[in-house]
Amino acid sequence: MNIFDYLDELQVDLKERNLGELEEKYFNRCKQLAGTERANKIRQIDLNDYKKELKMGLDQSIKIAIELDSKAIYFEYDLDNNWESAFYICEEYNSLVDDDDDWACNWIEDIEGPRLEQFGEIYELDGFDRSKLAIGTTIYLVARTVITYIRALNEIPNQISIPICIAFHDQDPIIRIKEEH
Repeated sequence: MNIFDYLDELQVDLKERNLGELEEKYFNRCKQLAGTERANKIRQIDLNDYKKELKMGLDQSIKIAIELDSKAIYFEYDLDNNWESAFYICEEYNSLVDDDDDWACNWIEDIEGPRLEQFGEIYELDGFDRSKLAIGTTIYLVARTVITYIRALNEIPNQISIPICIAFHDQDPIIRIKEEH
């Protein structure tokens, strides 16, 4: 399987598995592809501060999205720049089945998001998908980022009924965390 197959699988897993199962599955996938040492190194990174920063950004994004009557909130992080990120309040949205994520480029407001330098440092060791080691590392880093984003979202009491999405820079398709109700 290539990295894009694993990303597609992650989107499906988000609907079918709980967060603990997801964490375990992608930890094991990383162990299988990149080795136990790499998987443990990624697993041991404490993401509590990152989650708090995501929660603050999500909370602010939700308030703005309500105020502007927007169609979606899209969170993007950059693998190549220490997970620098931003929340985008979007005026358009297409579902996953539409196979068109250009809506994420049409945002009306953006909010600076957190960085995650420890993930950036690990990612830089092997790159995106040059080897099994790189693929195992990347998919586990991405899965932990997505899981932490969902955990932050789950802690916000005043959620809205618009889509909430996440992706790394240039990821296609964008991962849908929450669809419209």
